[in-house]
Amino acid sequence: MITGVYHLMKLNFSFKTISILSLFLTSLFWSDLEPAIAPSHHPILPEKIAEKQLCKTAAKFTVKIISGEGWGTGILVQKQDNVYTLVTNDHVLRDKTENFVVETEDGEQYQASLLVSFHHNQITGNDLAILQFNSQKSYPIVSLAKWQKEERVMAIGFPMDVNVTSSKKGGLTCTKLGEVSKYLARPMRSGYQIGYKLTVFNGMSGGPLLNNHGQLVGIIGMGEPIIFVNPDIYLYKDGSRVTESLDISSEKALDFLSSLSWAIPSETLVDLSPSELGLNFEF
Repeated sequence: MITGVYHLMKLNFSFKTISILSLFLTSLFWSDLEPAIAPSHHPILPEKIAEKQLCKTAAKFTVKIISGEGWGTGILVQKQDNVYTLVTNDHVLRDKTENFVVETEDGEQYQASLLVSFHHNQITGNDLAILQFNSQKSYPIVSLAKWQKEERVMAIGFPMDVNVTSSKKGGLTCTKLGEVSKYLARPMRSGYQIGYKLTVFNGMSGGPLLNNHGQLVGIIGMGEPIIFVNPDIYLYKDGSRVTESLDISSEKALDFLSSLSWAIPSETLVDLSPSELGLNFEF
């Protein structure tokens, strides 16, 4: 009887030993496999971190243009020796005969002169102007790119309204990344063609519309109408209404168009700029 119990206990001990050993070996097997099956790519940064970095990058080449008692925004697009070239909206330059003051990120101010304006008239012109100034300092310039489908965008500038910026009045403000809702097949009067779902304010005109990679895809300058929405605000250069070219009713088309802010594509800047500036896209 005692012998039978002894054999039974020995058998149970053997089963337990085998089970524990089996679990131990199994855990070793899967731990060896884990690195091989784990994803090798780096995790995607959260969007809010990407936005913060994008804004920090934009601050380097985004400048304030002071004209009279107001200001607008400009973008450094070229450097040749000590001569910096920047683009802005023509409507930012209130007096074409004066020298304009350009304020860079480090607080330095420079007298700038008008190189060329492309807004010869509202119908055939484009709301763009190019300025230049001299500096011994080194400032980054923006890379140019064509907007690609599905790319998100960010608008940057110096709003006049202190309520829309967390910094002092006239401080640099960056929107969140947003969607491009409409890229018109042809430009409207003054060259506006990219419609995006972000709110811009007075003072931000002439600022950059950047893609996710920090490249300039457009120059902002036409916000949502504040008081009165008229279909004649949205006209192609031949005088035809944009509302009539969309596959929805004119009323819905007007509501849609007026809900967007608008930018001039970087392609227009490259096409119009003097050849000696050598503005080209980054591929």
